[in-house]
Amino acid sequence: MAVVLIIGADGQLLDPVAGQLEAAGYAVLRAPSTQAALATVRHTSPDAIVVAAALPDVEPAELCRLLRREPRITPHTAIFIAGELTSSDARLAALRAGASDILGQPLDVAELLLKLDGYAQLKSLAEEMQSASLVDRETGLYNLHGLARRVEELGALSVRAHGALACVVLAIEVEDDGALPKVTAFCAQTIKGGVRHSDVAGRIAATEFAVVAPRTGANGAIRLAQRLTGVMQRRSHDAAGAVPAFRLRAGYDAVSNVAYAPGSAGDLLVRARRAWHDADAESRLGWIRPHEG
Repeated sequence: MAVVLIIGADGQLLDPVAGQLEAAGYAVLRAPSTQAALATVRHTSPDAIVVAAALPDVEPAELCRLLRREPRITPHTAIFIAGELTSSDARLAALRAGASDILGQPLDVAELLLKLDGYAQLKSLAEEMQSASLVDRETGLYNLHGLARRVEELGALSVRAHGALACVVLAIEVEDDGALPKVTAFCAQTIKGGVRHSDVAGRIAATEFAVVAPRTGANGAIRLAQRLTGVMQRRSHDAAGAVPAFRLRAGYDAVSNVAYAPGSAGDLLVRARRAWHDADAESRLGWIRPHEG
C-alpha cells in the first residue's frame, strides 16, 4: 500500500483530501507543522507528500528544501503543493526547491489521484531498477543500495566481534552545477586511494559519498574525515585549476560496541547523512560534524 504524508493545519482543505486518498487505497499520515513533518520522514519513507500552500511556520519552498535533504526522501518521492501560492515567484521558488507539482484551488482531488498513481508507479520502477545494481556506474563505488547491504554485513561481523563501527559522509558543494561531474570523479578517485582495505566506500547520492569503517570509534571517524577532506583539498590545490573549486562538509556517527547498540548498523548511515547538514565553519571541528541525536 502506497503511503502519502499530508502536511498542514488547514483541515477544511486537507481533511477531504485525506478521506478520498484513504478511500482510494492509500495509507495517509498527517503532520500539522514543519517539525512534525520532519520527525515523520525520519522514521518512515512516504511514496508521496502533499503540502498545504498555507503553512503555519514556514514557506512551502523552504519546507520542500528541508524535505529533499532528508535521507528517506528520494529524488523519486513526489511532493505536491496544494492550494494557491502568493505569486509567480513563490511558485518558481517551490519548484526549484523540489516540489513536483503545484495544484491550485479549488483542489481537484481526482486530478491529484491520477498524478499520485503516475508518480507512485514511476517511483516503484525507478527503485526496482536501482536496486538491481549495487555499483554506481559513474564512479565504480557502491551505490546507496550496495553500500546499505555492505553496512549490514559489516554490522553483523562487528556484533560477533563486539567491535566498533563508524560511518563518515562527505558532501560536495559547487558553485556551478556543470562542474559537478569533474569534481565527483576527482573525489571518488581520492576516496578509493584514501581508505583502508577493510573500509567500504560508496556514492550514496549525486553529491554525497560515504565510508563505513569497521573497528573504528568516534575518534577514528574524526581522523578519517579529517584525512579525506585534507587530502582532497591538498590535491585539488596541487591540480592548479584542473579541478573546479568545491567545498566539503562531513558528518559522522560511530558506536563503540555494535553488539550493545540499539537499532541496526544501517542507522549509522542515516545519522551520518543527517549530521553533515549541520556542519559549518563555526562548529568545533569546522566543516566536520558528529550526529547529535
